Amino acid sequence: MSSLHFISGNVTVDGTLLLIESDVLELDYFQRPVTKNTWIIRIIKDGIMQTVELKNVPLIPTGIDLFQDGSILLVQSRCFKDGERIERNARRYNINGQLIDAFTLGDGINTVQIDENDTIWVSYFDEGIFGNFGWEDPIGHSGLTSFSISGEKVWEAKGYSMVDCCGLNVTNSSNVFFHYYDDLHLVHLTNGQEALRYQVKGSDSFDQFMFDEYGLIAQTDRQILTRYKMKENALTKR
Repeated sequence: MSSLHFISGNVTVDGTLLLIESDVLELDYFQRPVTKNTWIIRIIKDGIMQTVELKNVPLIPTGIDLFQDGSILLVQSRCFKDGERIERNARRYNINGQLIDAFTLGDGINTVQIDENDTIWVSYFDEGIFGNFGWEDPIGHSGLTSFSISGEKVWEAKGYSMVDCCGLNVTNSSNVFFHYYDDLHLVHLTNGQEALRYQVKGSDSFDQFMFDEYGLIAQTDRQILTRYKMKENALTKR
C-alpha cells in the first residue's frame, strides 16, 4: 500500500485507471510562483500497474489523461495571466518522465479528457467562462472547448450560454456528452455537432455520469449516486 497521498485521478477512453500521488500535505492553487514538486503517476490496466515519477513539475495537477502514444497529459485547473505573461498549465511527459511539451488550456478548468484521436476536451467552471485570475477574455468563455495534442484550439461550444460546464463524458470522438447549467441540460455531441439534448429534471447538477440500459447514473453529491430514467428528451430521478 502506498504511503503517498491521493491527489487526483481519471479513467481513460480505453479503461486505463490513472492516479496522481504525492507526499505534499497542503496544496495552494493560488500561490504564485507555483512550487515545483514531484508527482507519482500510477497507470493501471489489465491488473498491471506502471509507475512514472515526474520531478520538479511547476504546476499542481488537477487533471490527467493519456495520449495514444502513451504520453501523459498533466493539467492544472488554475492559470494565472499577468498582462502578456500567461502560465502554461498543461504539460505533456513521456513514459520516462521527460517533458515533451507545455502549453496553455486556460483558467477555471473543471475536467480534461482525451479521445482516441488525441483531441483534448476541456470543460470550464464559472471563473473560466466569465474571467478571473487576470483573464478578461478567457479561453474557456464558451464553457467547453477542444484542443489539438499540441494545445491549439480546434473547436468550441457555441450557443449554450453556459454558466458552468459541470459534467463531461468523452466516450470517443463521435460521442461526447456534457452537462451544464443554468439550463441543466445534458447534450450529446456527434463529431462536434449536437445530436441530442436532454432536460435534467430537478435542481441537481452532476460532474460524473454514465448511461446504461436503464437510463443515466450520476454522482449528484460526493457520496451519492442517483439514477435517472430517460423518457423522450427528459431525464427524471427514478
